[in-house]
Amino acid sequence: MAVPFKEIIAEMERLAPLNLKEAWDNPGLLVGEPEKEVRSVLLTLDVTEENTVYAAEKGFDAIISHHPVIFSGLRALRTDTYDGRMFRTLLENDIGVYCAHTNLDSAAGGVNDVLASLLELNDVRPMGEGEAAMGRVGIFAETLEATEILSFIKTKLNRSVLPYSGACDKDIRTVALCGGSGAGFLPAAVEAGADLYLTGDVKYHDAQEAVKQGILLVDGGHYGTEFPVVFELQRILSAAGAERNWQTVFAVDPTSRDFIGYF
Repeated sequence: MAVPFKEIIAEMERLAPLNLKEAWDNPGLLVGEPEKEVRSVLLTLDVTEENTVYAAEKGFDAIISHHPVIFSGLRALRTDTYDGRMFRTLLENDIGVYCAHTNLDSAAGGVNDVLASLLELNDVRPMGEGEAAMGRVGIFAETLEATEILSFIKTKLNRSVLPYSGACDKDIRTVALCGGSGAGFLPAAVEAGADLYLTGDVKYHDAQEAVKQGILLVDGGHYGTEFPVVFELQRILSAAGAERNWQTVFAVDPTSRDFIGYF
């Protein structure tokens, strides 16, 4: 049977409570209404013109994304723009959109725990203090050479290239990580005693600082470090639906892609 969107939203907020969000963030139900009857949900990292058209063509009732479709506020809704076309498709086809962003980063079982699990880390703990600590720190089962770890990460994240900074002649055991744009947490990774810090969106001077700090800094890409959580959302929501007899389909967005390409 169809289920009100608010019931699916409640399950999302059990996983990623809104009180975990950063003050500048804008997660939540951003398009549509909570009473909307939902039979199928498209799960994705970003809401795009491509996947809104796909959702409309395939009859999806809702989209759940990691990145908020409305972030810093709308100043116009012109349908001759990318965003305007996207919102027109959503509204004309009555497709609701719920977003879980920094609250899903910090949540137990969210973005960073999924990333730590993908890398097969043990003894995983928050990187930093407080309930809303975004990053994680864990250890490999055994100490490995940096080149082995880099190859392992590249394979696990399915990256065509894997930028890094720092010497490749060191042994690696303790790993800190933060999915998405987390270069600003480099000092916390150093303080946590990490041999390697994995994140995305690393800039030149971040790489320079890593060399100074003696830590191996790895850029797994914003998309590469965050997209794995979409499959976990599919697992969690499908299990909740089976338990509650929702008969709702939760599908991973097949149009999803990294906005950064490599030639």
